[in-house]
Amino acid sequence: MLSQKDRDAIKLIGFVCLLCIVVHIINIAMRGALNDYGLLPRHITHITGLVAYPFLHGSWSHLISNLISFSVLAFLVARSGSARLIAVIVITWAVSSIGVWLFGRTSFHIGLSGIVYGLWAYLITYAFIFRSIKSIVIGVIVMFFYGSMVWGFLPVHQWISFESHLFGALAGILAGFRFARRDKSKQIEVG
Repeated sequence: MLSQKDRDAIKLIGFVCLLCIVVHIINIAMRGALNDYGLLPRHITHITGLVAYPFLHGSWSHLISNLISFSVLAFLVARSGSARLIAVIVITWAVSSIGVWLFGRTSFHIGLSGIVYGLWAYLITYAFIFRSIKSIVIGVIVMFFYGSMVWGFLPVHQWISFESHLFGALAGILAGFRFARRDKSKQIEVG
């Protein structure tokens, strides 16, 4: 039997996944026209990309790989509650969007991977700083199954937004540090 916390997390994760799938189907029907709403760095005319770009994907394989990673990592973040998951998603979304807009290559950036990298970096950073058994076990699982994500920081393929990966991960590190420190201080106050 799933706890209320798990049901809430699954609903939130399911909503994000469904939104990405619906947007992708509409984009296919429109022959990729929605990709124009991707994030185009330093172009005021494409400022909507700051909000829209995580939900746009270039292909089914791009979408599915992002959704699988997002679902697993988001569920692990949600071990601390749905409010924490929402906060980490919003922080990584905002920081990765702004970072790519300010410093990214001048091409359209699309995909959920900035948020995925943010969730990944959050879990690892949180485990390293907070150091509870639960957080360490989650951090080890994340490194075991997703450790190869570090290669996503390298600009090896022109069509992959390593900038989204980098700024998403930086945002995840900031969020992990902030929340771990806050949770540690709450633990000390209670203890």
